[in-house]
Amino acid sequence: MKSHRAFFVLKQLIISNILISVMFRLLACFAFSLLAFVATSSIAGDNVSVDVSYANEIYSTKLSTTLNAKPDAIYRLLTSYDELNLFSRLIQKSKLLPNGHLQLHLKVCFIFICFDKQQTLKLTISKRSITGEIIPEYSDFTYGWLKWTLTNHNNATLINFDSEITPNFWIPPFIGTLLIQYKLKNEAEYSVLQLEKLANNRQ
Repeated sequence: MKSHRAFFVLKQLIISNILISVMFRLLACFAFSLLAFVATSSIAGDNVSVDVSYANEIYSTKLSTTLNAKPDAIYRLLTSYDELNLFSRLIQKSKLLPNGHLQLHLKVCFIFICFDKQQTLKLTISKRSITGEIIPEYSDFTYGWLKWTLTNHNNATLINFDSEITPNFWIPPFIGTLLIQYKLKNEAEYSVLQLEKLANNRQ
C-alpha cells in the first residue's frame, strides 16, 4: 500500500515538473517571438533612442529624444510631482513628501507578470536638470539614481535621461534586458506624446 502511494506521489511530481518545464518553454518561445517582432518591425517614434544594459546586478539606461515643446513647459510638467502619472503609465501615484523626497508607486507589466513597487528619491533640482537618488530603505531597489537633462534645441526640447537601478526583487530570466529595453522604449514613446500634448495645451 505504501509503495503504491509513494509511486503515485512520484508520478505526480514528475508530471508537475514536466508541466512546469513546458510552461517555461512556451514562455521562452513567446518572448523570443516578441523579440523577433521588435527586431524586424518599425516602432512609432523613431526619434526615441534607448539603450539598456545589465552588468553586476545593475540595469543602466540611456534615453534621448526631442520634444516639440519649449524646455520651460516640459520642466514644469516634470516638476509637477503629484501629476507625473499624466504622462507615464508606469507611475500609478506620485507624491512629494514633507521632507522633499519624491515617492513613486510603480506598476510594470511584462507579458502577464506585473510588478507593483515603490521608489523613493532624494531630489536635486537645477534650472534644466532633475536628479533623483534612490533611498533603499524606502524603496524596492537596493541602489539607483536617475537624471533628466533638458536642452533648448531650435525652440524644441532635447531630453537626455540616464539611470542605474538594482532591484531587490527577483526578475524571471525570460524577461531579460531586451524585453526591458522594448518596454522602456514603448513607454518612452507614450510619455513623449503625452508630454508634448500637455505642454502645448498648457502654454
